[in-house]
Amino acid sequence: MRQPIQVVAVSFCLVLAACTSDGSGEPGSTSDGGQTDGETTTTVASPGDGPYEVCWTAEGGEGPIGSAAFVDRTEELGLLEPLTGMRGHAAAWGDVNGDGYVDLLVGTFATARSDVYLVRGAEGPSPDRLLLGTGDGFEVDARFPEQYGRTSGAALVDLDGDGDVDAILSRNVTGREEGAAATEIFENVDGEFVVVDAGIDPELGGRSIGVVDIDVDGLLDLVILEDRYQGASTRVYRNMGSLAFEDATSSFGFPDGVHGLGLATGDLNNDGFTDLFVAGSNRLFVGTGDGFDEVVGDFQWETLGPEDDVAGAAMADMNRDGRLDLLVGHHFNSTVSRDTEVPVRLYLNTTEGEGSEPSFLDVTDESGLVALPTKAPHVELVDIDNDGWPDILTSASAGEGSSPAVLMHEGLEDGVPQFSVPEGLGSDQYWVTTPTADVDRDGRVDLLAVEWDPSLPSILFANTTSSGNFLEVIVADGYRGVGSRVEVYEAGGMGDPAALLGVREITATVGYTAGLELVAHFGLGDTQIVDLAVLPFGSDEPEIITGVEANRRIAVAGSC
Repeated sequence: MRQPIQVVAVSFCLVLAACTSDGSGEPGSTSDGGQTDGETTTTVASPGDGPYEVCWTAEGGEGPIGSAAFVDRTEELGLLEPLTGMRGHAAAWGDVNGDGYVDLLVGTFATARSDVYLVRGAEGPSPDRLLLGTGDGFEVDARFPEQYGRTSGAALVDLDGDGDVDAILSRNVTGREEGAAATEIFENVDGEFVVVDAGIDPELGGRSIGVVDIDVDGLLDLVILEDRYQGASTRVYRNMGSLAFEDATSSFGFPDGVHGLGLATGDLNNDGFTDLFVAGSNRLFVGTGDGFDEVVGDFQWETLGPEDDVAGAAMADMNRDGRLDLLVGHHFNSTVSRDTEVPVRLYLNTTEGEGSEPSFLDVTDESGLVALPTKAPHVELVDIDNDGWPDILTSASAGEGSSPAVLMHEGLEDGVPQFSVPEGLGSDQYWVTTPTADVDRDGRVDLLAVEWDPSLPSILFANTTSSGNFLEVIVADGYRGVGSRVEVYEAGGMGDPAALLGVREITATVGYTAGLELVAHFGLGDTQIVDLAVLPFGSDEPEIITGVEANRRIAVAGSC
């Protein structure tokens, strides 16, 4: 087995000399903001005090950590009727009205014959819907613009810099459905969404969406994928402010002819700029601060049928070396039509140094990632059991089709993550996407499994897995955290690679057609006190916070 290149974990403490002057970092230590080498200011805090606000707390650490377990709470939370009869195809989590409860935006393909949707009490096709979280469940927001189209991407993110999240729905326009909605941007006006003329091409056959500040000007730009069936011409839009966008595909150095279904964003070489992987054409683009440069990598998959496509993608540090690794899912129709089996693929980041050209090593086989007997278009890297290791969530099914297939991280072997195989693989059942959020504030990420077949329900799977401790971090800067990097260390271990517990970058979208709440979620296992290094995107001065108690959500650089 080939070994990945091992490098010292990139840490703010080592790179920017941002540790406390005595290096102790003991829980409860405080400072008024001491200087280190005259360039970087360090702020530390005791539990419950300092440069962050506690949003909410939960018990955490309920019992022995075990295999993934979920409970269907769809009807209990008021989601069954609003999602009945939908051909669901996209979903995004976010707090649209600032009440502290996560809301849900669901997109649907609503252009088939009306009789397709007349199941389970549905009266016809459903428009895209916004469901507002109340703390006890969800309620349909009747004010959301009623539109019918082929929605294939969603995000809730602040596009005009006014502090609240706006919405974008990407539509897979084909030209065959007269009057179908095109890709739209919606301004958040005191919690109500209003369609704006943002300058997005109405003929774009949009799929998943990337949200990145490409030119580091304080405004979030957009990458909207187009698939190989509708023109294979992904577009990159520069944010001009006031929710106006211009096509900057060429000026940002992005080539024509890039096609894809899903994408992942993150800083792969730790140079401070966000990079982009397009799943479908399987192409990697490195951010330069004013655009992208393409990097040639070996990401090609063997296809087994004419409708086999690589789909979702996600990034996270899977082996605690301080570098973001890459997971890629698939939309291989041959798994259903020809009974083939295909794994999701894991690529370890082997980039040699800060700012170097990213490189990767395929460790799919070495990691124990078995071939799946159905489609797995959406993937996420998220710690389901809060043991401190990100697990692999797929939108394929396990349990004979009853729950999503989660491959649990079992630790490292020779630096390579090892994964257990879920029971009950074999069903053709899969979901289009399964974006995660902590819906019930118990410290465990829940998920919405978005169903394509109108005769079957989309399902809100509440995570009931035995769990370790956790920490959730919001970065309340001008971007609402998009692109920010959060490192978590054992208390007193700031900057020590051996004490690194996790690295996350806050991203607005992930996998296939999914949008995420702008939160970095960390499982901590038995650890109860941690130190944080938080680097807001576009900044070279991290916030160092020591002595943070586990089992809470905190907001750094602002309020909850």
